[in-house]
Amino acid sequence: MSSFAEDKFDPMLLDLHLGHLSETEREALQRRIESDPALRSQNEALAVMFQALGGARAARPEPPAGLTERITARVAAAGSPPRVVRPPRWTAAELAEAEGARVIRLHSFREIAAVAAVVVLAIGLGVPSLLHMRERGQRTACSANLANIGRGMQAYALANRDSLPFAGWNSNYSWRPTSEPGLDVQPNRRHVYALLRSRQLPARIFVCPSARDLPMPDDQVPYHDNFPESRNVSYAYQNMAGVRPSMQDNPDLPVLGDDNPFFENGWPLFAVVRGLGLSDPAQTNSRAHGGAGQNILTIRGNVKWMTTPNCGVGGDNIWTLEGVEEYTGREGPVSSSDSHLLK
Repeated sequence: MSSFAEDKFDPMLLDLHLGHLSETEREALQRRIESDPALRSQNEALAVMFQALGGARAARPEPPAGLTERITARVAAAGSPPRVVRPPRWTAAELAEAEGARVIRLHSFREIAAVAAVVVLAIGLGVPSLLHMRERGQRTACSANLANIGRGMQAYALANRDSLPFAGWNSNYSWRPTSEPGLDVQPNRRHVYALLRSRQLPARIFVCPSARDLPMPDDQVPYHDNFPESRNVSYAYQNMAGVRPSMQDNPDLPVLGDDNPFFENGWPLFAVVRGLGLSDPAQTNSRAHGGAGQNILTIRGNVKWMTTPNCGVGGDNIWTLEGVEEYTGREGPVSSSDSHLLK
């Protein structure tokens, strides 16, 4: 029995008809063909097929005389092929994209005006949204700063009998800049500097992201007893010149917040504004967040966003002292519930 399938030919048969076998191989295959009917049938089929191919090759017409010369002459008459120069760096995808691009040309004033209106609308809607998102992020970072300072105050109070950070006063002092003889100007912000000296907080925590202030270098902290410049701290601290609150007082008392717009480096602005007939700056919000409001820190350690300065205990104004209209720099709270945030 033959081991070959009916629809397949033995490769040796193909080699036989193609003349690829040696004399020995051809004789051995002839003996197999004589002894195997299936192999003999395949050989006869291949013989018929090769005979038909030979007849088709013999019947193929010869090409006309001079065909090659005529084709060559037509190609030469067409001239040189067009040359396409493309930068070697371009990929196939880039070429396809460039060839598919279309340039829009505006031909009338109406079309130009329409495009301009679309651009203005996009800017008008997009830019305020981006600015609003940026301010919200800065406001959140500011509240995180106050929360960290609040934790520092809690640690300070535990080590100092529930006292808020306090650097003390000389016998003759003024938190307001003055040229009066015998008075030592000691800005109120120096009290909160104690948190830096104790290494509880880094200097950058005292700068609000929305303010144009600059933190002092951390390596300079041990060499000072106060912030060297007003811009090294963005936050206003409870005025410590009068009754000083402790951690045992009203937990809702604001003790730290964004800068006081009523004072400029210790100078009250009320007299100037009143003389010009403008609104009272003591009723405005901090400038740190564009006048929208201010973050405040309470004794309890809570950070709140307030849209009015009248957010102290019982609606107290956190920018001013109760019952004080003229500030000389020696005034302070008369009660532990009177907030006066001052830088």
